[in-house]
Amino acid sequence: MGLFAEALFETLWPTRCALCDRPGTVLCEQCRQQLDVLDQWRACPQCGAAFGLVQCDHCTPIVSKESRIELCVSALRYTDNTGALIKTFKDKGEQRLAEHLSQLLADALPPSWISWAHAITYVTATTAAKRRRGFDHMELVARQLAKLCDKDCLRTLNEPLAKDQRILGRAERRANMKGRFSTCCDISGMRLVLIDDVFTTGATITEAREALETAGAHVRCATVARA
Repeated sequence: MGLFAEALFETLWPTRCALCDRPGTVLCEQCRQQLDVLDQWRACPQCGAAFGLVQCDHCTPIVSKESRIELCVSALRYTDNTGALIKTFKDKGEQRLAEHLSQLLADALPPSWISWAHAITYVTATTAAKRRRGFDHMELVARQLAKLCDKDCLRTLNEPLAKDQRILGRAERRANMKGRFSTCCDISGMRLVLIDDVFTTGATITEAREALETAGAHVRCATVARA
């Protein structure tokens, strides 16, 4: 898009904040400061759940006996604002938010993870979701994050054959994602940071991680938000 076209477009449809509708940017600084950043010092050291340092309510055997949950670093706690931000990005097509979400992830990733990793990879969207949105939302975030971390961005997973997770409960999510991921390239011996948008029950990112590890990769996980 040329400068004149950009200026005309901005005049007719000015950029507004996804949260407060203030004109100027897709995420204003005031709203960014009000996002509920997940405190890594209070999170569970085993699975990354918010406030799970002393007694985690997510990865205890009673809760997680049917799935293997490992450490997953998240940038934000899932709140109404976080949900609105991700919905605007995914379902309303505001792709410019990928830059902001990738920066939040970059701030949350331990420096040791960045130096450890060979590449950034992502949980691929289903074919139906990509057709509906016109893009793979986490691919956009992964590409931006890879630039920030000075790493390669690598697509490693085929599209999962699964229903939309948003309509399913905890047990249904696990059953829905079981064995639905497969790798699309040789990743044996690679060290990968795998990213996704929201950690709800952990079913999606756990299955994606297991597919990568089965193919011989070493994987650490991160999400934009944690429910």
